[in-house]
Amino acid sequence: MVEGFQRSKDPRLGPGSLWVSTPIPAHRALTNAGQGKASRVLFSLMLHSNDRSPVVFPSRDVIGKFSDVGKDSITESIKVLEKFGFIKVRKIKTGRTYRNEYEILRACWHWNEFNRYASRYKMPKGHCTKCGCWVYANGWVIEGRSDRLASIRIRVHRNCGGRIKDLTKKQMLIVRKMEESGEVPMPY
Repeated sequence: MVEGFQRSKDPRLGPGSLWVSTPIPAHRALTNAGQGKASRVLFSLMLHSNDRSPVVFPSRDVIGKFSDVGKDSITESIKVLEKFGFIKVRKIKTGRTYRNEYEILRACWHWNEFNRYASRYKMPKGHCTKCGCWVYANGWVIEGRSDRLASIRIRVHRNCGGRIKDLTKKQMLIVRKMEESGEVPMPY
């Protein structure tokens, strides 16, 4: 057995049961980053995993069938998953052709093991005063305005154009704890 992968001890799962271990932190980070297709591709890869090995090798047709993502979008999504540090892709030669082998990394399940890029989408950085949404690292644009005395730079929400209010570290941790426990975080 590969290190880090263990058989399920759940008594409800008897012989012949089907199950999948879904990496909720990875799906949440991808959703916060606006990468819904990459999240569906990761889920498709997870459907082909088992408890013996983190390595899967479905074809692009199979990934497309299970994720409902087109072939061009699959390529883009796999690049996103690699950038976030959730998978590793290897090309394996089989006969005259090559196939991709995808290793699903441990970081998918652990917030603390996210790489620098994926960590940007763990916790909200601000709150939109207009629509009430939590705003993550790339969810705003900076607009420069000036009057006769000074130039002012404000952060504006990309979706609705509302102003972004910063969250303190304590507020960010409260939001994270509420999300992990399943409570709906209320705007500050």
